[in-house]
Amino acid sequence: MKNALLLLQLCLLSFVIFPGCQATQQTNTVHHFTYNDIEMSLLQDITDNHLDMPLDRACLIASGVHNNKKIQSYQKKIDLLISRIAKETNINTIDNPIEKAQIIFGWLKENASEGTYNDCYDFKDTLNTKVGNCLSYAIRFTILCRHYSIDIKNILIPGHIYNSVSDTTTHEQLFEHTHSDGIVKKKDRYHPKKKIMKDIELVGEIFLYKARNYNINADYDTSVKFCEQAMMCNPDDNRPMILLLDNYITKKEYEVAFLHLDKFLEQHPTERNFFNKTYMLLKNLCDKKDRKQLVY
Repeated sequence: MKNALLLLQLCLLSFVIFPGCQATQQTNTVHHFTYNDIEMSLLQDITDNHLDMPLDRACLIASGVHNNKKIQSYQKKIDLLISRIAKETNINTIDNPIEKAQIIFGWLKENASEGTYNDCYDFKDTLNTKVGNCLSYAIRFTILCRHYSIDIKNILIPGHIYNSVSDTTTHEQLFEHTHSDGIVKKKDRYHPKKKIMKDIELVGEIFLYKARNYNINADYDTSVKFCEQAMMCNPDDNRPMILLLDNYITKKEYEVAFLHLDKFLEQHPTERNFFNKTYMLLKNLCDKKDRKQLVY
């Protein structure tokens, strides 16, 4: 039995890929956890699978800034970046969005990017320490570009995020934040699973990183909380479900794990093949427990 459970957990976690430089509405709820008003404002915002509040505020709240005064202090850090870019470059004399994005990208690389760390996903930490990974750097770049009226896209491939900006013609410029040359690799540029991310999905990636880290540190209940929040942001992503199952399996709450997976598969029937072995093993574990209880 122990070997079977270990194999199940290893199989599950091997499919959880996070951006960070090698990244139908789900009905899981988060009402059984305690939140303050700031946290609740974000959770209420994302219940319709759409982000209405500004991206900077949402990412700061997701990163753990749950006080309006502190949020304002971080927004001042963003304003300072904007002010310095305006004063130290000629960005306000440029009309072409790609050229403006190149100016911002180059300025950040020279003045506000001091290192790349795979696990530095936290947006507030990037504002504080000038280090990050592909997720936190892409969020910062997106916020600054939008201030200068640049239509920027966040591109997700398994395990990574980069940015794209187009001009009024068909020309496109890609921006890579974690390679020293700033060039997106060919395999990433033409990856068959690449997708344009919505803002709410960027927030979901922060929650997913938090869930992963709490899972690693054996705080499974807190990991469950962030798994559920990640699923609210991106209900079609199976990675939060994989991690959620691992948390419940580790706690030996097989019935809860089975119910979550059963509901997920009901809403996402195309995932049945992927989760088939996990589904059957959980079902057998639940059946064995029921039979054992009948004996007693």
